Amino acid sequence: MKTLTLEQHRARIDNINRAEVRNRTYFRRHRVRDYLCGQAVYTLGDYPYPFSIEPTEYDFTTLKAMAEGGVDLIQIHEEWNDSIRIFGADKYTSHDPKGLQRFIDLCHSFGIKVIPYTSTGYFHEYDRDFREEFAPHGHRYCCIGSHFKYRMCSAGSAEWREYLIPRTLKILDDYNFDGLYNDWGADSQYFANGRLQRAGCPDGYDPEVEDLLGTIYAEVKRRGGVYKLHCDGNAPAPCMDKVYDYLWIGELVGGKTAGAGKDFPDYVVPCQDKTQLKTDDPDYYFAAVIPFMQFPFLTTMGRPLMGKRIEADVPYYGNENGKYGHEWLFNKAVGDWTKAHPDGPFVHSLWSSIPDDPTEFGRWSHYMSLYKPMVAENSVVYVELNDCADILSPLPEDVYASMFVNEETYITVSNLQEGKPYELTLDAPWENRETGEISATWTIEPNKILFLRRV
Repeated sequence: MKTLTLEQHRARIDNINRAEVRNRTYFRRHRVRDYLCGQAVYTLGDYPYPFSIEPTEYDFTTLKAMAEGGVDLIQIHEEWNDSIRIFGADKYTSHDPKGLQRFIDLCHSFGIKVIPYTSTGYFHEYDRDFREEFAPHGHRYCCIGSHFKYRMCSAGSAEWREYLIPRTLKILDDYNFDGLYNDWGADSQYFANGRLQRAGCPDGYDPEVEDLLGTIYAEVKRRGGVYKLHCDGNAPAPCMDKVYDYLWIGELVGGKTAGAGKDFPDYVVPCQDKTQLKTDDPDYYFAAVIPFMQFPFLTTMGRPLMGKRIEADVPYYGNENGKYGHEWLFNKAVGDWTKAHPDGPFVHSLWSSIPDDPTEFGRWSHYMSLYKPMVAENSVVYVELNDCADILSPLPEDVYASMFVNEETYITVSNLQEGKPYELTLDAPWENRETGEISATWTIEPNKILFLRRV
């Protein structure tokens, strides 16, 4: 708990009372609790091509920089395990357990939490443990186009639950992880029949999925861990109960989607999937998510991909175009780029551009330094202001203002109008946190965000 001075207590009381009176209408209000806003992916290697997880000097330097830049938590993907059983392990165990543990220990030495990829639905059809009882609703596949052919197993299959749950929780018991990341891939009888539609339930509510997620969530929390979920694209979990701490959205989503997930339960972690969402303005995505109390998922650090995923001597599975699915084609392009540019810049994730922008981490860290004080523990956030006494100018469509209140009062205003500046007028001077300028009037250019502090 942060200890406040007498003056800080007075300022906080004044700020909280003032905000409640002057913020007359807004989309929603939220009090911040246990929010790890600095989240990133860290690629470990080009599985199924052989590699070691043992940390190197490169990992030390990279993780140190990430911690100093504001990263709180990293997720590692299926290269930590052995999902097609070619190195003597399986989907629930590591092919390099000693190297993995030393990597986790290194992350912890910098104060970074680590969560591994798991799935409550996806399972390789050719795994020797797969049974048709796991997926009773027919041949439904996903993520075909790489080295795995995943079936969507059913949350309503008792046989699948009996197999899945103890193995998933054993990951937490065997390794010193700080929780789990769940790429759900779920099926159930409700999913197969269009999901449950009933008065009082959200669209698509699925009690079987909710119960499976809730069962694992309870055990993760009992162990003091973090549970992160990804459904599909910008989709919410089909649940009424709290079954996760973080929801990751944005994968394979193109187009400008400001405000996606703003009505989902907290906390939402948005990902700019640069294979789909391309923009010439590197500030756009920050402006598009920060007013909704979201912060972009960092995809440009970690070990670089080398394109070797498709060089392993294993079967590859595709769609109607044969083996050349999206992920295979992406890794082929990464390999071609890396061979032509052996000194970089490199590609660091499956959601990267080819190559990654080497300036992005500096930009991400800059925005994180502005964002973290606004969402400190026990802050109160007024998301998407509509009628605020502090703001005199109208807030047109595609201009988004939010207020963040603790010992300070902050406002962010994003102008996402196409090609049109926005003139902001306040009832008193505020300080621009990036420049130190103090004024009551501001011009915000398109695709930009303004960070203000009340003086």
